[in-house]
Amino acid sequence: MNKDRLALADLASCLRGAPDASPDWVRVFRIANDQLLAPALWRALCDAGGAGALPEDARDYLATLHCLNGERNLALRHQACELIAMLNARGIAPALLKGGLTLFDGPYADPAVRMMRDLDMLVPAARRDETIAALEALGYGLAQGYGPDHHAFGDFARPGDPGSVDLHIELVDPSHVLPASEVWERAKVREAGGLRYFLPGATDRVMHNLLHAQVHHLGNFYRGVLQVQQAYELVALARHFGPAVDWRFVERRMRVHRLTAVLESHLLAARRLFGLEWPLSAPPGLGARMHYRRCEAQFGGRLLRWVGVPWGNLRGSFAWHRMRALHGATGGPLGWRSRHLRQYLRKKGMGAGLGRLLRRH
Repeated sequence: MNKDRLALADLASCLRGAPDASPDWVRVFRIANDQLLAPALWRALCDAGGAGALPEDARDYLATLHCLNGERNLALRHQACELIAMLNARGIAPALLKGGLTLFDGPYADPAVRMMRDLDMLVPAARRDETIAALEALGYGLAQGYGPDHHAFGDFARPGDPGSVDLHIELVDPSHVLPASEVWERAKVREAGGLRYFLPGATDRVMHNLLHAQVHHLGNFYRGVLQVQQAYELVALARHFGPAVDWRFVERRMRVHRLTAVLESHLLAARRLFGLEWPLSAPPGLGARMHYRRCEAQFGGRLLRWVGVPWGNLRGSFAWHRMRALHGATGGPLGWRSRHLRQYLRKKGMGAGLGRLLRRH
């Protein structure tokens, strides 16, 4: 086992509340930072009574990160409240997503635990332009637009703010697996502090976590990339919401789109790293077990990760669920993929195809 995998095992033990007596703290901290889990590591060590065993400089480092992240999250919450108030004044009640949602509705008792890059906010497609006008009225400008076929419109930033606002119309890139229309129907409205917003249901939060970690954007499942923070959050969501998560729905939905191995591999990461009790009706299949072994082998192995990128990009681009959503029921997988390749090369050219095959970010 390579040193990074050993350090990951030590990090996972700490986050489960059972720290090893003498881990390689330098490597553990590096992986915690890479995976956005350093504040969670500090909270877990404190709760387990293990923080005092850290070297003084390491203890100060983690405590400072935790404190600064808590201050940033408080500022992000104020930022979100300001935007929600402006949208409410225009008759729009948004839905909070991902990290921004954890600032308002669990699953963490300590709001400083979750690190996030931005605030993800979902609005109805018909109210998109009004939402953009509200953002501009508050001083935000479009920092990055994603294009007409993207699940989100773009990233809006304002000078001096701790984070940007990622404006969503759909939750994830494969919107056919978890359409925003369904999430809106199942979401619950919350009215608090003079604000009105929607909270996606527990099952949809689990589905969003799963799809974002495994299939969304670069397709980490196909690349064999282990998303440790997302596995940690899946466990937090499952334990926080308990029986409110409809795992039968999750199983059926993923099976329909031939994504069962995607689901099972993510759950295997959550079980093996953080002790999640297996929630599905059947044990993981061979494909999921082999995939998780691949993720473990690639963790810390630069050569394996490098080799896995082109193959993962190819598989993700031609995944059954994507081809079925794009080309309909007729034609079959071979026909879908041949048609898709011809259309892509005709529109983008061979150079763009090669670039997509080799892209890493």
